[in-house]
Amino acid sequence: MAASNPPRPHNESARLDALKKYDVLDTPAEEVFDRITTLAARHFGMPIALVSLVDETRQWFKSHYGLEISCTERRLAFCAYTILEERVMVVPDAMADKRFANNDLVTGPPNIRFYAGAPLVAEDRHLLGTFTVIDQRPHWDFGPDRQSDLADFARLVMHELERRRALAQAEAARAEAQRANSAKTRFLAAASHDLRQPFQAMELLTGVLAQRLHDQTENLALLERVQEALHSGQALLHGLLDIATLEAGTVEPTISEFRMCNVVERLVREMSALAERKGISLGVTNCRRLVRSDPLLLERILRNLISNAIAHTERGRVLVGCRLSGAILRIEVWDTGPGIPLDQIDLIFEEFYQIGNPERNSRKGLGLGLAIVRKTAELLGHRIGVKSALGKGTTFFVEVPLAQAETEPSETAEAQAQADFAGRTIVVIEDEERQRGALSMFLESLGCQVIATSSATEAVSRVRKEGFLPDMVVSDFRLTERKTGLEAISAVRLAVGRHVPAVLVTGDTDPQRLRQAKRGGYTLLHKPFLPEDLKQALNEAFTRLRG
Repeated sequence: MAASNPPRPHNESARLDALKKYDVLDTPAEEVFDRITTLAARHFGMPIALVSLVDETRQWFKSHYGLEISCTERRLAFCAYTILEERVMVVPDAMADKRFANNDLVTGPPNIRFYAGAPLVAEDRHLLGTFTVIDQRPHWDFGPDRQSDLADFARLVMHELERRRALAQAEAARAEAQRANSAKTRFLAAASHDLRQPFQAMELLTGVLAQRLHDQTENLALLERVQEALHSGQALLHGLLDIATLEAGTVEPTISEFRMCNVVERLVREMSALAERKGISLGVTNCRRLVRSDPLLLERILRNLISNAIAHTERGRVLVGCRLSGAILRIEVWDTGPGIPLDQIDLIFEEFYQIGNPERNSRKGLGLGLAIVRKTAELLGHRIGVKSALGKGTTFFVEVPLAQAETEPSETAEAQAQADFAGRTIVVIEDEERQRGALSMFLESLGCQVIATSSATEAVSRVRKEGFLPDMVVSDFRLTERKTGLEAISAVRLAVGRHVPAVLVTGDTDPQRLRQAKRGGYTLLHKPFLPEDLKQALNEAFTRLRG
């Protein structure tokens, strides 16, 4: 038995900390390390080759060629001496070395007579263990060349240990990123719903107030200022949530083929009133080609481009048109605004960057629309661009691939007449009390009879108990009882035995909500919406039923 325990390195505590960071002790055998020890035994003509790591009390073998045991006590380890210096240690004949002559590993199995060990040197220069070759007979010819080869084997082992640790760190980072992304996704979902709620209630209540003050000029002027501030806050909230959702990677495109005019013409109709208020014209040229994209995300791009053009055009017009270029359809938005300086072209797609608005006047926009355009186009793989001439105007464009097969669309006349809401019975399903009250009050101001409920269960119960046939269901998407608005609307339809038109209200920005709504034949509204938006949605739902 060894006369005394081997000395400890002067930096033993830091060395042990470094070793533990590799998280390799007591792990299963790995082929790469076993291949190295097998190759070393063959190269040096030795019966035993080891990858040895030295911890507080033992030397543990990550790989042990020619040796059955997986560890020994540290007090018996030759390697405990090797880790004292950063150089190869050679013991030609252990029986002739007073440090090891009485060692149990020399006097008994595995009967070590020759030992050569090269330290495993970490990147921070700590010595973690050794790469070792052993024989049961002495060797006096293990010279500098063979020691150099042994050191190379040790470096190869360290390379694999570093690679192993890097992979583990990358996997841990990936898992952490996934956890963070999941947390961010949950936050965005909650924020999209919860942050929009108070804005929505205020919007509807100011709509009611506007109707009550229709002949009070002074009070109406004050209300208009309140609404301007409210709309500015809404726009900022929408933009921030859209940007955050795109950056979180939670938006997944759903690609389909559709007629471009269906998107463009609807947007022009929707935004014509905004253009008229500024005294400019908004028009569209023929865009009847079939394209391949996500219609909802492409609509988001074009809505931002058109609203941006209207915001920066004081006189003249805004025109939306399409140009064919091979297998690509370029949708362009032209305006007669002031143009963009050449040195700022590359900056306008950055968040919060604005031209000619140093005072940050919210009436001139918030600087998020074009950032949303850029990120959404990147998601879809569509090229966007801009051309501008100072004093003459600007053209923004997005390039979309044509559909593979061009077919003529069926012609459908879209009724434009506004429905008469007076006397209509509308079931409101909204679990948030303030929102439910504001929504009900606004609908009543339109002359509707409102049945306000907080859940699908309550809505069905009242429909059955009171025996009325609702003309419309307006439901929030997120409800209590782990129900969705889709399920609530279906439950009401089942209870009355007919297909009641429905408007689905949501604060989520996920395009999947839009797709679910369209598949179910619902009209969808995103919070916060304007009172006029709600009236338009009701009209659309009634019109769809007549069609």
